[in-house]
Amino acid sequence: MSANNRRIRRIIIDLLWENGAMTKEGMASLLAEHKSIRTVPSPHSLSSLMCKNVQVVQIGREKVENVIGGETFHAVYDIDRELIRNKEDIILTRTTTVMTPNEKAKAIKCSPCGRVRVLPTDSDVCLHCIREAESIE
Repeated sequence: MSANNRRIRRIIIDLLWENGAMTKEGMASLLAEHKSIRTVPSPHSLSSLMCKNVQVVQIGREKVENVIGGETFHAVYDIDRELIRNKEDIILTRTTTVMTPNEKAKAIKCSPCGRVRVLPTDSDVCLHCIREAESIE
């Protein structure tokens, strides 16, 4: 994955956190306004970037009218709000493919699940395992 896609995937998560659920078209318009993005990915590429990110979930569909007046349904994406409950949780749930070099240096393999993540302070398991344990109780 290119460094540009990594940066865009991090920005997508931040924008979803700040603005809530949206379609790929809504995300494209926000990315176009973002200062550090030179070229906005195509809708298909943007959809792929959001689908492949474990922090993003598809929460529904929205009816969208296209240029010639036809209607179609587009997926609505949001961050996994059950897993990510505050802004600090975003870094703790990133995969190694999206992490910054500083985050990669701090990342450790979680012993129960085997995910490589930045672990929460005073914990030896990742946030995914912590949230799963909370949901079981």
